[in-house]
Amino acid sequence: MKKTNSIKKLLASMAIVSSAALTFAPATTQAGEVSYNAAVSNMYLWRGINISNPSPAVFGGIDYAADSGLYVGTWTSSEGAFDGSAEVDLYGGFSGSAGDFGYDIGYAAYLYPYANKDMFTFSADSSGNGSMLADYIVGLSFKDLSFTAYINAETGDAGNNKYLTLDYAIGKFGLHGGINMNDNSADEYTEFNVSYAATDSLTFTLSKAQGDGVKSIVGGLGANADGGENPVLQVTYALPI
Repeated sequence: MKKTNSIKKLLASMAIVSSAALTFAPATTQAGEVSYNAAVSNMYLWRGINISNPSPAVFGGIDYAADSGLYVGTWTSSEGAFDGSAEVDLYGGFSGSAGDFGYDIGYAAYLYPYANKDMFTFSADSSGNGSMLADYIVGLSFKDLSFTAYINAETGDAGNNKYLTLDYAIGKFGLHGGINMNDNSADEYTEFNVSYAATDSLTFTLSKAQGDGVKSIVGGLGANADGGENPVLQVTYALPI
């Protein structure tokens, strides 16, 4: 898909750290260990928007967490209708806890291996040849409640994009709310979802996004812009590896 660069500036971030990496196939990393995760889903649900429509998605990752709290990892996914390509994320950071409180400080780079783009050059670079996106990530948690901020790390991003999320876990259910903030109000929107872990491997997520930013993204994919605000149901199965 030739429109990807402009769309992905608005989509400033994904993976890991996009809802996909955390919701689709949660890693089982323990301190000082390497872990693996892989999953299949009927869609690539990115911040409440089905960007792979009508294609399913396949994704997976590898993570390492040290006893000190330092962690690094990589995550990759197919993208279907979004660009017919793939996404490769590299991330790292430091996390820790004190009693019921937790924190996480990290950095993530999102790489898109287009044939005509340099995936190690920022998409906002003046050359116009880059496709990489990146975020600074700050997370705080108390018991089952967590807040995370993804702040665009591209200095050339005129929109100063920020994505803020609030999540709460109740047994097998998860409640999530997110807001995409941008200096350009046409790129802003909110999204909400409720997830249910039917088994250790099977998860259902009912999601709804709304706002001008949704129409901008979905319209850029060549789909009905108004349809992007319809609720969607994601079904994800984590593979036993």
